[in-house]
Amino acid sequence: MSVFYPKILIIGDSFDNKSGGGITLTNLFKGWKKENIAVAASNFKELDTNVCEKYYRLGSLESKIKFPVNKIGKKSFIESGPISITENKAAEPIINGKKKPGLKYYIQLVYWYITDIIGLEHYSKRLVISDDFRSWVKEFNPDFVYCQLSTLETIRFINDIHFQLNIPFAIHFMDDWPVTITNKQKGIFKLYWQKLIDKKLRHLLSNASILMSISEAMSEAYYNRYGLKFIPFHNPITIEEWLPFSKNDWSLNETFRILYTGRLGTANNKSILTISNIVSNLYHSNVKIKLDIYSPAASTEMAGHYLDYDGVEVKPPLPYKSMPELLSSYDLLLLPLDFDKEGINFAKYSMPTKTSEYMISGTPILVYASMLTALAKYASKDGWAYLVTNNDGATLLDALNELRTNQHLRMNLARKAREVAIRNEDAMIVRENFRNCFKLNHNRSYNH
Repeated sequence: MSVFYPKILIIGDSFDNKSGGGITLTNLFKGWKKENIAVAASNFKELDTNVCEKYYRLGSLESKIKFPVNKIGKKSFIESGPISITENKAAEPIINGKKKPGLKYYIQLVYWYITDIIGLEHYSKRLVISDDFRSWVKEFNPDFVYCQLSTLETIRFINDIHFQLNIPFAIHFMDDWPVTITNKQKGIFKLYWQKLIDKKLRHLLSNASILMSISEAMSEAYYNRYGLKFIPFHNPITIEEWLPFSKNDWSLNETFRILYTGRLGTANNKSILTISNIVSNLYHSNVKIKLDIYSPAASTEMAGHYLDYDGVEVKPPLPYKSMPELLSSYDLLLLPLDFDKEGINFAKYSMPTKTSEYMISGTPILVYASMLTALAKYASKDGWAYLVTNNDGATLLDALNELRTNQHLRMNLARKAREVAIRNEDAMIVRENFRNCFKLNHNRSYNH
């Protein structure tokens, strides 16, 4: 009996091995029939043909600026249209126009600065269904649209696709952006945009065929907020690809080696700096300890914040295929989130993409995060990490010292995490449950 794979059009995000959303997308759709997946997005970090080979770039035909802003605002010079896989040029947008900035360029910069201050950014930008895009979508003839929403612009675009092209859709939340986007809103129109975004989002959600979240905590919170059921799916792992590298020896060499991989920024930078400071103090106390940070921020100004911490080094990220071996080569893995209001609001319901990868690695994990976060709740519920839930340097120092000196503790934590990962994060099971969401709703639509 053949397996049914609905035709899915993914809007806004693409498959890659660099971003959290791209990795999650890849691991959820891996094994799907290639001819039944298509992607339409404005930017592509890379062109991954392992999962999908049909791509459309949303460019100048779809990205519009409203009058009178379009007379001075920044227009899109990226060419729209299907992307040729054979040419393999998807990662580089095709730009038409002058390469050297002129007077208009600087006027645009001033304009966008003022727009941001007074809060008119949401007014001026719009994605529209061009004739070319409409034809491309009709030719593909998707059963569902799938989107990881993050802006008012995409809310409107998905709504237009649904009603103009009559396509059911699935929404998947990666973080609680409806809160963070409105909290960050500036200008005299702040209250207006907060109400409008909430109204448009609720309308869109009420018409969705499938609603997904990134964690159980988000599903519970969104049921209370929107009165709708959200099914949790976060990044799964292919057990047979990771398990051969999983650590089975928890003895130490001379130096206690700690690892953090991923981004540095909103919702984690403060906590990572706190940990770096403790590691540096221990290092100066002749404790053999080292913290390595592999991050895309290694080549940015952000990395400079860590230069003063001896024993701490920020390095460029390694290819994704190197991660199983890298994670298992360390003595401790860090999953930190910030404790301030902004950080908690940003990450309260999120589940870091690397969580499942850390768990299967066989290396013990330290979760440093508020109990208000989904990450800390998950770690507490199943006991797969050493948990520090208060923003206290002394408690964190005690945790690092205990983990450094207690091999039995490290072994038990690592084994528990691996056990939970195999039970909860197996991609074979998660992908089947994910596919069944579309299959079930496809059958309902067909029967009606």
